Amino acid sequence: MTTSEHIENPQADATLELENVGFGGRRETSIRLHQFTGTIQAGQMVQVLLESQHDPRDLVSLFLGLNRPQYGTIRFAGQDWLGSDYRRHFSMRSQIGRIFAGMAWMQNLTVGQNVQLSMLHHGLSQSAAQERVLEWTKRLSGRRVAAVYHAMDKRPAFVEPSVLQVCQFVRAVCNHPRLLLLERPLHHMIDELFESVVNVIDDLRESGTAILWFASDSSDFGLRFRKPVVQWSIVDDALVPRFVVPSLAGSDGDFSL
Repeated sequence: MTTSEHIENPQADATLELENVGFGGRRETSIRLHQFTGTIQAGQMVQVLLESQHDPRDLVSLFLGLNRPQYGTIRFAGQDWLGSDYRRHFSMRSQIGRIFAGMAWMQNLTVGQNVQLSMLHHGLSQSAAQERVLEWTKRLSGRRVAAVYHAMDKRPAFVEPSVLQVCQFVRAVCNHPRLLLLERPLHHMIDELFESVVNVIDDLRESGTAILWFASDSSDFGLRFRKPVVQWSIVDDALVPRFVVPSLAGSDGDFSL
């Protein structure tokens, strides 16, 4: 399957929908939702600027159906996370990629085994999984491709953080996700790879992938993408929709929502 095959009409589909959702989180650092309504369409990217105290993990797990809202409805590709149809939920999660803030690796496996685990878990053959890892490693690693290849044979504890972050990106995109959830994705990433990341994000969006990007700091907003980027904000530790940033081509229009 190519990156363009996971969605039939990337212009029309709502990928992630939240309707009047309330969520208090599980930690003091969690991001909350208060009657939040918002949609991320196929091919659209939303960025959210985090402050240092914010931990997006609970909220991202909510979007994955791993945490439950206090009220409201969350839908991924038109389906909610309600009930106990675990086979359906399993299939839904196979279409979602994630970069974790914090602990991201099973320490008893090599990095390569970690990267392939989800693909194998969802039925891809090992040879096909290895081909995808090679493909995306080349695209994301730039001049560090040899270091990333070498890291795949090591345990995570023995790999430097900047290389591990590239491996996180490889794992997140290998399954050609319909939705990509990024928690502080440029943390530890070296500047020379930013262009590779932007190119991959642009290509994924062209193929219909929706992206929710939780940014470490305002420097993430300096990246220039082909298409406009929607920005949501955090006010009093709660997520709120905000405004649209123009694309690389620019515009003189009013982008306030």
